[in-house]
Amino acid sequence: MDRFTCQIVDSSGGLPRNFIKQHGISEVPFYFKFNNTDYYRENVDCDSAEFYKHMEDYPNDIPKTSAPNIYDWLTVFEERYARGAKKFIVTTISSKLSSSFQTANLAKDIFMEKNSDVQIKVFDSNTCACGQAALEIAIAKMIERNDSYQDVIKTIDKTISNINTLFVVNSLKYMESGGRIGGATAFVGKLAQIKPICEFVDGVVRPVKAVIGRRSSLKRMIDIAISRIIDIDKLTITIQNAGFQADTDYAISFLRKTANFSGPIYKSELGIIVGAHSGPGAVGIGFVADSLVQETFGHNC
Repeated sequence: MDRFTCQIVDSSGGLPRNFIKQHGISEVPFYFKFNNTDYYRENVDCDSAEFYKHMEDYPNDIPKTSAPNIYDWLTVFEERYARGAKKFIVTTISSKLSSSFQTANLAKDIFMEKNSDVQIKVFDSNTCACGQAALEIAIAKMIERNDSYQDVIKTIDKTISNINTLFVVNSLKYMESGGRIGGATAFVGKLAQIKPICEFVDGVVRPVKAVIGRRSSLKRMIDIAISRIIDIDKLTITIQNAGFQADTDYAISFLRKTANFSGPIYKSELGIIVGAHSGPGAVGIGFVADSLVQETFGHNC
C-alpha cells in the first residue's frame, strides 16, 4: 500500500472488520442510542451483535441515530496526517440519508486551511451498506495496487453511478418508523407477510418487488442481482446481514449455485446505523457494476 495515500470511511458501509485492519482503513463511527441510554459510537462502544440482540429483546425500543460530527472527521484526518498521509480518499453514506457527507466536507475545508500539503477528496457514495462496502473494497484494492491518486479519483467518479444495492427486510416496522415506507404499505405487508425487495437508487430507497415468504424473497433478490450482471467474475460483491447468519449463508449458496460462481464474496454484519432502519434479519447484496470493473479493475477483483 502507498503509505502516503490513506482511505477513510464512515461506518455505514459495514466493511468486514478484518478487511479494515488488513488494508489500514480508518473508520469514522456514527452514533446511536436507545430510549434509556446515552449515545454510543458504532463499532467502538457497542458491536452489532449486542445492538441487534437489544432490538430483538426490546422490539418497541426504536433506536435513534446521528452522523459523525466535524470534530470526529478532523480527529481522523489529523491522526492519518501525523502518520505520514498526504492524500486522502473519503467515502460516506448517501447525502440524502445523512449529513455525514456534509460534515466530512466541512472538516476537509478546515483541515486543508491548516495543511496546504494535503489532498482530500470526499465522495458521496449515493448508497449505503453493502453497496457502499463494495465501492470501498474496490478502492482499497486500487490503493494496494499503487494506482495513482488521480486515477483512483477518476475511477470512483465513474463507479458511483454504477453501484447496485439490493436488500430484503424481515419486518417492515423499522422502515415505517424511519420514514422509508408509508404506513399503508407497512400495514398491508404485515397482513400478507410480504417481504419487500428494495434497492438504493440515487441515494434513496425504492421498492423493486413484493414477495411473499422469507426464502422466496432471498431467492428473488439474488435472481434480480444476477439479471444485472454481465460477468460475475469481474465484480466486487458483498453480502451483509443483520443478525441472521443462516439467511446470509443461504443467499450466498443460492448465488453460487445459480450463477455458477466460486469467486470471492465479502461478508459482514449490516452496520448498526443502517440496521436501525431495516431491523434485525435484513439481508443485502451490493456489487460494483461490471462494465466499469472490466475497464478499470480487471481480474484484480
